[in-house]
Amino acid sequence: MRLCNCVPLSLLALSLSTTAFQVSWQSHPTAQSDDTLLEILSRDNDYSRLITLLQRARLIPTLNKLNGSTFFAPTNDAVERHADKSPLWQSLLSKTHSLVPDNVQEQLRQQLFYHLLNYSLPELPEDSSTLTLQTLHFPHLPADSSPREPPSSPWFPIPHGLLGDQPQRLRLASRDGSTWVGVDASGNGGAEIVKERAEAINGIVYGIAEVLEPPSDLTTVVGGLDSLSYFQKVQTPEIEGFLESTPELTIFLPLDSAWESLDPLERLYLESDFAADDLRRILDMHVVSEPGVRWSDSFQSSTELTTRYGSTLDVTVSPEGTIISGAKLVHPDVYASNGVLHLVSSLLVPAGTLQLTPEKYLLALNCSSFVSLLHSVDLAHLINSTDNQYTILAPKDDVLSLFPYALPASGSPDLKRVLEYHFLPGLWKPSKLDDRMLLETELRELGLDDGRQVMLVEVHDGEKNDAGARHITFAGAGMIGEHVEIDSAIIYFISRPLDPPVDPLQTALPSLDLSSFLAAVFSTSLADVIKRMPRTTFLIPHNSAFKRLGLLVSDHLLAASSKQDLEHVILHHIIDDVEYSKSLVNGSQRTFATLEGSDLQLERTEDGSIVISASGGWAGMKSALYPQNTLTDTGVIHEVSDLMIPRTVELNIGKLMKAGKATTMTNVMTKAGFDWILHGSSPPEGSEWADRVLGVKTWTLLCPTDDAFKEYNLTQLLEDLDGLRAIVSQHLIPTSATSGSVSMMDGLNNSRPLPLDQLGSHSTLLSPTSAYGDIVFKEMEDKSTAEYMVGIKNARGTDGKADWARVLSWGRTTTGSGTGGVIQIDRLLVPYHPSWWIEYGPPSVVGAIGVLIICLFFYGVRISWNRDQTEATYEPSSEGETAKNSVAENVKAFVAGGFGGVSAVLVGHPFDLTKTRLQTAAPGQYKGAIDVVRQTLARDGITGLYRGMVPPLLGVTPIFAVSFWAYDTSKQLIFALTPNRSSERLSTIELATAGFLSAVPTTLVTAPVERAKVLLQVQGQGASGTQYKGVFDVMKHLYKEGGMRSIFRGTGATLARDGPGSAAYFAAYEVTKMALTPTGSSSSELNLNAIILAGGTAGVAMWSLAIPPDVLKSRLQSAPSGTYSGFFDCLRKTVAQDGLAALWKGFGPAMARAFPANAATFVGDFF
Repeated sequence: MRLCNCVPLSLLALSLSTTAFQVSWQSHPTAQSDDTLLEILSRDNDYSRLITLLQRARLIPTLNKLNGSTFFAPTNDAVERHADKSPLWQSLLSKTHSLVPDNVQEQLRQQLFYHLLNYSLPELPEDSSTLTLQTLHFPHLPADSSPREPPSSPWFPIPHGLLGDQPQRLRLASRDGSTWVGVDASGNGGAEIVKERAEAINGIVYGIAEVLEPPSDLTTVVGGLDSLSYFQKVQTPEIEGFLESTPELTIFLPLDSAWESLDPLERLYLESDFAADDLRRILDMHVVSEPGVRWSDSFQSSTELTTRYGSTLDVTVSPEGTIISGAKLVHPDVYASNGVLHLVSSLLVPAGTLQLTPEKYLLALNCSSFVSLLHSVDLAHLINSTDNQYTILAPKDDVLSLFPYALPASGSPDLKRVLEYHFLPGLWKPSKLDDRMLLETELRELGLDDGRQVMLVEVHDGEKNDAGARHITFAGAGMIGEHVEIDSAIIYFISRPLDPPVDPLQTALPSLDLSSFLAAVFSTSLADVIKRMPRTTFLIPHNSAFKRLGLLVSDHLLAASSKQDLEHVILHHIIDDVEYSKSLVNGSQRTFATLEGSDLQLERTEDGSIVISASGGWAGMKSALYPQNTLTDTGVIHEVSDLMIPRTVELNIGKLMKAGKATTMTNVMTKAGFDWILHGSSPPEGSEWADRVLGVKTWTLLCPTDDAFKEYNLTQLLEDLDGLRAIVSQHLIPTSATSGSVSMMDGLNNSRPLPLDQLGSHSTLLSPTSAYGDIVFKEMEDKSTAEYMVGIKNARGTDGKADWARVLSWGRTTTGSGTGGVIQIDRLLVPYHPSWWIEYGPPSVVGAIGVLIICLFFYGVRISWNRDQTEATYEPSSEGETAKNSVAENVKAFVAGGFGGVSAVLVGHPFDLTKTRLQTAAPGQYKGAIDVVRQTLARDGITGLYRGMVPPLLGVTPIFAVSFWAYDTSKQLIFALTPNRSSERLSTIELATAGFLSAVPTTLVTAPVERAKVLLQVQGQGASGTQYKGVFDVMKHLYKEGGMRSIFRGTGATLARDGPGSAAYFAAYEVTKMALTPTGSSSSELNLNAIILAGGTAGVAMWSLAIPPDVLKSRLQSAPSGTYSGFFDCLRKTVAQDGLAALWKGFGPAMARAFPANAATFVGDFF
């Protein structure tokens, strides 16, 4: 019976699409029958297992009611193979009863409906084209698993399922000479049609070799595609649920190669557990939101599809293929139970829509704890924005787990401050980082007036462009692994959480080398104030600075009564602004204000070091600055080598004596009338000291301890006022800026009142009145009790107990010129008074020996004269003889002058030294020439009188040789210029002119010799010590000081002395000889006595004129560089300071020297 009239119209409306009929068909032998589909299946034993399944699914009535259908019937072998893989089918085939739960029947029915078409295929395709067919399978969500009765039969498919109104599709294709059903879009796979076409009255049957599996849900379909392995890797449970249960889906998924176009870090993030939201956004950009399933056959050019994200997919269809928003449609129409899947070549993500923020990368890079902490303090904006660029210093989770107590409590303000310190504005690649550079952070400090805190970066080893070879630390934390660069951030992984800087005192506290300064701060009331003072730079001295400061100064500053001075010193070491190393080393600023109200002067040396000078305090006091960039929450800390004393701190001798507990010496000085020295003031006007210490501004006091006075009767000591004054004078050293200046070695200052390391003698206030007033410092051999000792110079004839003392401590004053101070000693230095034979014996012996030597010299000359009367004497040549024997005469004059000069030096140098010291000494230092000799012998012994003799001894031969040669040459020049003269004898004026001209070439030799001689002669005079070791050391120092200009200083003054002096010298000599020559005789016939008289007279005449310019020459050549600008400046200052009488200082010694020395000169010339 035919049932075609019983098929529902809704099913009859389902027909093959247009493309189904646009193919060629292959003719097969057709089995003509009037049987129904069920009868055909029943007669063929190869479908017995299929009949059983149709019965279990209760589809027999349905199959009989179909009209014009096509049934792809699995053979028994196909069913058996499928049952081996499907427990459901295996169970259904084994049941003997026919009652099966409806939910089970539904699963079976859906799979069997996938083998049925509601129309008859005319014929099978014969070419390689693929035919798309519509089945009777309308996928629905799985039914409830609880058993229930089936609906009334016959059972027909229900439209409006997971594919909307559309049934599931099936492809048919011809391949390898056979026809295959259920193939993919490329014609591959599927089940082969193995049985010929059998026509029934209500349809067609094709036997197939495999059971057709209906497409699964999209989740299962995606999971079965190897080309989507990356999407399978990153899909989340939410995405799986969406793809599994959402109906009518049209989805475009990119192939694995498309994901490779992303940055590796972006893929790493997408693979992490924190990318669920972004993965869902990416999926929504690939899912069509329009209702209905969009298979590829619905695509046309200019088609626009709207996605669930809201973006638009532009579809372009051409013969070359289909393009979806720039991506090639690689594999269309992958069927699924709830939609269709299209595979494309690239991601369909609009530009700028997928923002991968630093937070997402941090999460992917195992920094989730760091991110969580940032959220707890509302700092998520630092990692959630791609607009701002940051360099992030991030500790990974495993690092934070190692420091469980290193961070403040979650959500606290302190934690926020710590985390802000981990962010550096800007992108700082390793190639941009330099060692010791400072980078601003996101942390803003109240102590910096809401300015950004900075961070110290250290870079070690490796090339600048080789980031892998460089070891980089941020605020002391090392970098772990490679840094990560993304669009808006650079991430460095650090070895520990960073601690932002704390207050200056807490920052410096761990440094043991700065503990002395910190102890001084905490002993005052300044600690709480200065550690909160905003924008400050601390210059903290090393502990060694307090040792060099001097124990007396340290004791004074740390005394309870001197807290104000200590506070001034501390505030003087704090600059009122933030000055990092860069501004100090490379900046142009030289003056910096301090919190104390004073300034610090900064000097940058050529070798790159930096020296700081205090405002006031000690003269020449400098401290080496060591820029450290030790950061604090209010600025920065640098280190200095020495403590600096500001101008507001007055350190006088009285305060230092009080610090040394020298009460007895204080009373002694007050009793003796020296209380003005204790206060650092000038002596009272009208007192006996006002004139004696004129020009002395500062003093160094040798201060005995109170214990040093225990062996003396203080009552008797205080009653003897003159003795008391002598004792105090013995302990007072006039201190100049030179003697008290600091020395710097490697940036370390010596803050002693006197340069004790430059051992030598020093004059005291007693020195002008006593030959034993000087004191001398020596280094102790046994340094266990003291490093230095001091004693009275040349004190002899005592047991030494009162002559020397050990140096215990010292301190430098700031009063006066900022030099001087107190040197505390363990013993009282009692003035030394030698016996009369010690005091006057040596000068008397020296004088007697000198007279004896001169007498022996002239006695020897007399004997030589009497022995040979034919020896030539010095006599001016006549004009004719000069013309004939000029060369011989010049040689004779040169040799004679040299020999005579040596004679003059040997005889006259003690007189010359006495003259020079009188001319250059400070007022009141010497009472006269005899006092010079006495003090020189007492200080240096007999050799002291010949100090500085080497330069004239070396230079006298050329000097006198050139002088006599130039004199003879000048006379010849005068003869040559006056050919018509009436007399062969030169007039006195002409002789004087020749003498003056002879001084011109001689000065070129005399000036440097005189310069060296004067410096050596004045050395050791007064408070000065031994500075030069000899003539060559003098020349070396002078050349280093100012080159040849320094060596020839005083040349003009030398010419001013020797020009007129030589004129008088030679004129007086010639005139005296002519006066002594009898009438009718020649001067060459004069005897030795006449020559001695003429030479001595010449010397007296010369020095009668030469003394004033000689005084100026001596002062010019002995004064420190810059004292005088020239000859006339020296004249003006000398007259202004000492009066006109100063121009004749040394006249007595010069006259005493003039006759014997110059007589010896001409006697030497005579022989």
